[in-house]
Amino acid sequence: MTNRTLQEALREVLADDGKVSKYEAQVLRELIMADGKVSPEEKQFLQKALRENQFDDEAFEKLSQVLLRADLK
Repeated sequence: MTNRTLQEALREVLADDGKVSKYEAQVLRELIMADGKVSPEEKQFLQKALRENQFDDEAFEKLSQVLLRADLK
């Protein structure tokens, strides 16, 4: 998955209410995990997104878990 596509997806999910819900986080997670791994670019994207945007608690947890798995591999 290209970084630009993830950025577009994040922009789209933030467009309605400025916050990422657990359902929207699931969409982002599926885009990232489509190839079965988290690339360095996807990891960097996730770290920046989690730091700079609004996520509900469940969304933050779901995407944080993706980062944790990436660090374990």
